[in-house]
Amino acid sequence: MYTYACRMELTLTIAKEHAFSGLQKIYDQNRPRYPPEALRCIIDLLKAPKNTENKHLLDVGCGTGILTRQLHELTPETRFTGCDINADMLSQAKESDRTGQIRWRISSAEDLPFAAGDVNLITVAQAAQWFDRPKFYREVQRVLAAYGTLVIIENNREFEASAFMSAYESLIEKHNNTYSRHYRRFDYAKEMQNAGFSHTKLQRFPWVRLMSQQEFVELAKSSSKVQAAIRASDGQFLTDLQAILALHYKTEGAVTIEYTTQVFSGHL
Repeated sequence: MYTYACRMELTLTIAKEHAFSGLQKIYDQNRPRYPPEALRCIIDLLKAPKNTENKHLLDVGCGTGILTRQLHELTPETRFTGCDINADMLSQAKESDRTGQIRWRISSAEDLPFAAGDVNLITVAQAAQWFDRPKFYREVQRVLAAYGTLVIIENNREFEASAFMSAYESLIEKHNNTYSRHYRRFDYAKEMQNAGFSHTKLQRFPWVRLMSQQEFVELAKSSSKVQAAIRASDGQFLTDLQAILALHYKTEGAVTIEYTTQVFSGHL
């Protein structure tokens, strides 16, 4: 059963097809990658004994292909496809794919252009909150092969870990009235279980990212929610961001971001 928080997410999905248009380069350059432990967790699921040979991994809502490329480096013998509804993000994915071995398709998450049973493992990175998930889960069950697996992975900032991160989240909420720092707080494992998946679970991988203050500003600007805050405040958001950076860090002080990467998985 979907909660008020899930209903609230529907207001965030307006024009999802265009939410990241024009942000593809800054997104690909600045978004964090996924830690090795989380990647190995996904590869282990793909290589589970019950899965077949000639495996096919599909990354849904792949964006610029950050996760797709990281996983492909670890198992290049696997057939990879990335799909996304946003043409700009997909164009960057193709440009960043130096191997030329990954197929890229424009597609919504709820209507995947694959035959029944064609895919062994489906990943979703930083995108599940945009989906009509009841429809998505049914579509996943259609395209997954026997013993196939669905993985939802997210890099989530620990916004209570420091006064700066709390102030940063408050700044976005101040200038973007559709944003909440809790916007991705969903129990995907429970959702998968309710949708008919088995052996659902959540694994957590904490890690720390150090970056310069300018790198943090560029990271912030890669967010569609921050871009909405910049537009709504006529640019005041960026001025306020510089002010809280100055308040919490010395001029050359590095910004520390604590992340927890969450890996939700469920099986047919």
